[in-house]
Formats: sequence, C-alpha cells, structure tokens
Amino acid sequence: MRLSGQGVEEKLMATNYIDTELKELYYDHSKHLVTIKYMGSTDDDVEDREYTVLFKECFSATFNTWLEGAEGDIPQSPNDVAFYFHDISIRGIVVEGVSLYQVKMVIPMMDCQITCKSIEIVRSGI
Repeated sequence: MRLSGQGVEEKLMATNYIDTELKELYYDHSKHLVTIKYMGSTDDDVEDREYTVLFKECFSATFNTWLEGAEGDIPQSPNDVAFYFHDISIRGIVVEGVSLYQVKMVIPMMDCQITCKSIEIVRSGI
C-alpha cells in the first residue's frame, strides 16, 4: 500500500535528519532517479548511520544553489559549501490519474524540488 506524503515525511523524521549534512545528492537523468545521502539515527541507535533516500521515477527534479542572504565567510566556490537539512515536506498529488509525491527540501543556500512516483528510505550498516 502506498504511504501518504505525510506518512513518508514521518518515516524521514524518524531518522533525525534535521540539521544533518547532506553528504550526497545525485540525479541520474537516464534512470529518472534522485539519490540523497546523509548521516542520521533513530531513537534506538547508539551511533549515526548513513541513510540513502531514493526518489524513483522522477518526472521533475530541480536543484539551485545561491549566495543571496549569505552571512559571514562567503565561499569562493560551490565546492566550499556544506548543505544542511532544515525540513523536507512531501505531499501526494495526482496528475492525469497518476499518483505522485511532490517533495520540497529546505536546505539553506539551495532550492530542491522533486516530483516522483515513489520514495524509498534505506538505512545502511544494519
């Protein structure tokens, strides 16, 4: 059974992703797959574990970085910037009879929006 957008949000929230660093963000256009990785934990974990979130069968994916509003030391290159999650919101939508997830990630200095058919959360090191 397909989880609601809120159900997927709750599963992500259980990994304690807020304020964790985005370790990897990859969009494979040929496979219509977005992969993100971060270190997280559940309330039962003794130490952080790597989580991989797979956004599958993506109809759209946009990622934009910017410097507007940056304070303190300004990076000389996007490679000098670390990105940290603040929030991920997911809602279910239906387009022409197709059930999709619309995902918006709040990551300072980056806009991320994804529309996909399914989302899988994988915990490594088990």
